[in-house]
Amino acid sequence: MNLPIEFEKKMKAFLGNEWEEFLYSYDNNRFQALRFNTLKVGKNKSVEEEIAGIMDKLGIPMDKKVTWANDAYYYDEKKRPGKHPYHEMGLYYIQEPSAMSAAALLAPKPGMRVLDLCAAPGGKSTQLATYLGDSGLLVSNEINTQRSRILSQNIERMGIKNAIVTNEDSFALAAHFPNFFHAIQVDAPCSGEGMFRKLPEAVNEWSPQNVEICAARQKEILDNAATMLKAGGTIVYSTCTFSQEENEDVIEYFLNEHPDFTVVKMERFWPHKQDGEGHFVAKLVRRGELLLEETVSTQDRTGSIAEDAQEKRKSSGKKDNKKSKSSGGKENMELLNEFLDAILTDDMAEWIRNGKLVMFGDQLYRLPDIDVDLKGLKIQRAGLHIGEFKKNRFEPSHSLALALKKSEAENTVELTCDDPQTNGFFNGLSIMLTQEQADKCKKGWVLVCVDGYPAGWGKVNGTQVKNHYPKGLRNKI
Repeated sequence: MNLPIEFEKKMKAFLGNEWEEFLYSYDNNRFQALRFNTLKVGKNKSVEEEIAGIMDKLGIPMDKKVTWANDAYYYDEKKRPGKHPYHEMGLYYIQEPSAMSAAALLAPKPGMRVLDLCAAPGGKSTQLATYLGDSGLLVSNEINTQRSRILSQNIERMGIKNAIVTNEDSFALAAHFPNFFHAIQVDAPCSGEGMFRKLPEAVNEWSPQNVEICAARQKEILDNAATMLKAGGTIVYSTCTFSQEENEDVIEYFLNEHPDFTVVKMERFWPHKQDGEGHFVAKLVRRGELLLEETVSTQDRTGSIAEDAQEKRKSSGKKDNKKSKSSGGKENMELLNEFLDAILTDDMAEWIRNGKLVMFGDQLYRLPDIDVDLKGLKIQRAGLHIGEFKKNRFEPSHSLALALKKSEAENTVELTCDDPQTNGFFNGLSIMLTQEQADKCKKGWVLVCVDGYPAGWGKVNGTQVKNHYPKGLRNKI
C-alpha cells in the first residue's frame, strides 16, 4: 500500500522500533467479525447455546472470540454472513473488531439515558442498546442526513425499541439537552488512518492539514458532550486514527478545559498488536454522584392519538378543515386496537397502548418510557415505529415486526433458513402454505418467522401469504 509520505514520517517517529512491524500489518488480510444482538438472541436458550446454533448454520467456527467485546467472534473473509436471513433479521451486526472496544468500555447500565453523539452507521449504537436492554433511553445522533437514514435502518433491523435517532450537530444537541445524559459515546469524525486498508480513498484524503481540522472539530464535539453530561456520568471518546493530535492531545486539551473530569482508562488498539484495524479509546468520568432517576411512569401519560395529531397540525400551521380529521384520533385508536387484539399477545398489546403514542403525519410511534422533549429537533426515528394509518385500516411497520419475539404474536407463519421460500420472501415473493399450515393461520396480518425469529409481515388469504416486506429492503440473499 502506498501510504502518504508525511504519514510515514510521523508514524516512524511515533512508533520507533515498532514501525516495521506496523508497516507489515498493511500486507495482512483485514480482520472480519460479527457481534450478536442479545436483544434477539438468548431469549429462549442460553446466549452461548443459541449463538453456537447460529454459528453452525452460518458455517463459522466459534474458535476465535473478540476478547474485548461481549458475544463477538471473528470469521473468515471468505464467509458471507451479510448475505444470510439471520443478518436481515438483526441477529448480529458485522463490525470492525477493534471498533467494538468503545461501547464495551462505556457499558451503560439498564435505565440510563445514553447518547451516541456521532452514531452512523450504527455499530456502537446497536452495541450500546444491548447493555440497556429495552429500558432507559438511547439517543443516536448523526449530523449527515443520508448517514442518519442508514443509522435509522440499522436501529430498525436490530429491533431496538427505546432509541430516538436525531439528525443534528453537537451544538444544537448541547443546547437542547444540558445536564441530561448519564453516559455519552463520542466516536469522533477523524482523519481515518485506521481505515487505510478498508477504504483506500481514505489514503488520498489524508493530509497533515486535515488532521489539524479534525482535531479542532473533535475538541468542539467533546466540549458539547460535557455540557450534556450529568454529574458522575461517563464519556467514552474514540477514534479510528493513530494521530496523537486527534487522540492524546485532544484528551489533554479536554482535561485542561474541564478539570471536573478524570481519565479512568486510555488505550490504543494497534493493527500490529491486536487483531483489528486499530482504535483509540479514552474513558472520561465527571466527578460527583451519578443518580439514576426512576423511569417515568407511563400511567396517565398515554397521549390520545387525536390530541397528538392535532398538536402536530397546529405546530405545522395547517388548519384542520376536514371534520373527519378532527375525529380521526378515536377512529385511529379503534383501528389500532383491532390490529393489536387480533395479532399480538395481551402483554405486547398493552405495552403499546400504555406507552406515549405520537403521530408524525399518518405514522404512529411509541416513544421510550423516559420522557424526552423532541420539539425543535430534526428526528429520523422517534422510538419504535408501530405503523401507518391508511383509509379505514392500520398497517403495521417493519420496525414492529423486527422488535417482536415470535411468542408475542398470535398469528405466525414459520419458515426455515433452508426453505427455498425464505430467500423468496426477502426478495418480495409470496409464500405458499400447505393446507395444514393454512388451517393454523387466521386470515389477515401474520408475522413471518424464520427459525423462530421474526422476519417481517405478510397477509394470509387462503393458502397464500402476500408479501409485505419493504420494497426498499428487498434483495437476493
